[in-house]
Amino acid sequence: MDEALNSTGPAGTTPGISPDEVRAALRDYFATRPGLDEVRRTRDGRQPSGFDESSWRTLATDVGLCSLGMSPRWGGLGLGLDCLVAAVEECGAALYPGPARAAVLAAWALGEGALVEGGQGDLADADDVTETIKGLLAGMVVPGSTLDAQVAEPQCFPLWRAGATTGVLSAVSHGVVAGLTVTEVRTDDGIAAALVILDDSVDRRSRTTVDFALPRTDVIVTGAPTLLLTEPGDDTALQRIRDASTLMRAAEQVGGAAGCVSSMVEYAGVREQFGHPIGSYQAIAHRCARTAVDVAGARGLVTAGAAALDRTTFADPDTAVHLASLAHASAGEAYLAASSSLIQVSGGIGFTWEHHAHLHFRHARTLAAAGGTPAEYYDRAVVDGCLDLVTSGVGGNEAVNPIEMASG
Repeated sequence: MDEALNSTGPAGTTPGISPDEVRAALRDYFATRPGLDEVRRTRDGRQPSGFDESSWRTLATDVGLCSLGMSPRWGGLGLGLDCLVAAVEECGAALYPGPARAAVLAAWALGEGALVEGGQGDLADADDVTETIKGLLAGMVVPGSTLDAQVAEPQCFPLWRAGATTGVLSAVSHGVVAGLTVTEVRTDDGIAAALVILDDSVDRRSRTTVDFALPRTDVIVTGAPTLLLTEPGDDTALQRIRDASTLMRAAEQVGGAAGCVSSMVEYAGVREQFGHPIGSYQAIAHRCARTAVDVAGARGLVTAGAAALDRTTFADPDTAVHLASLAHASAGEAYLAASSSLIQVSGGIGFTWEHHAHLHFRHARTLAAAGGTPAEYYDRAVVDGCLDLVTSGVGGNEAVNPIEMASG
């Protein structure tokens, strides 16, 4: 498993790893290290950081999660977003509470291109930059992200000047222990995406949330060293990172919904009433089937969005934006419905504190509200012109179904 993800080909190339291989490797990993066990420890107050840091280092290094999207020049595999969303989805299916999504996003953003000239501040030395990235790849530096929040007004972002950031980083994922975070900063020339380095001197203020699988912390920084990931005012590059974040969050929701379906089907096959498995009754069978169809549809949109964002040339650059919004809306609805269905199919035990259904229920509602509700994402996509995808197809000149992009 580990060799499949960490092997490299000839110089300057990466192995031909498929999304299914990524899924299989992570599924094998979580088969012996259930994410649910870690979430329960957090719920019971036995895990202040929100995840097992030793297990995270194993996932980051031995399995190679952080290296998937990282550029080969930094020691990564440079895989496409189709593999990255597959990895995040599998983490979501296991309800893994570690910083997987933030790590994949940070590595991908770093691999998008060269760091912005003059945007490294106190980390201008190449060795310092390399050490920061090595820490991420080795799982020694915990990544966080603020990109789950609603897009704020420019004046609300922390201020970047001369390579340092000052202000409030709101709702940083895993912010209690995060050593860096992907965020948006305000500069004199416009908004930019950035990687802010956090040390022990920052002021961390934990938020109380209903979600045991995704801790949040407000972090106040003063002169924190920062790597700019996009040129200030480059809205196109900034939107790419926003879309990638949205697609990865949607992938986590698809994974969570798939995990709920798996639990529903397993329970329906062993629980009996009146001498028959409850799965043999139409009400249960239809609910499981309907939820599975919803998950498949959402997964198709996520995959299509990843394909659109990976493409470097197509006639309509807004395609990825549309598909990211549609994917998030569809995935949010699917996870909400699946987590509710899991409770209903599980019957009386599904309402208990000991059962894992409420953990999915809480996580689904947190993710569905990130950056906007499903209804708001649908509205955003329509206002932005997503209906053009139906009439003109992806690429503007071809009558192509956007979902077909996933197959090339």
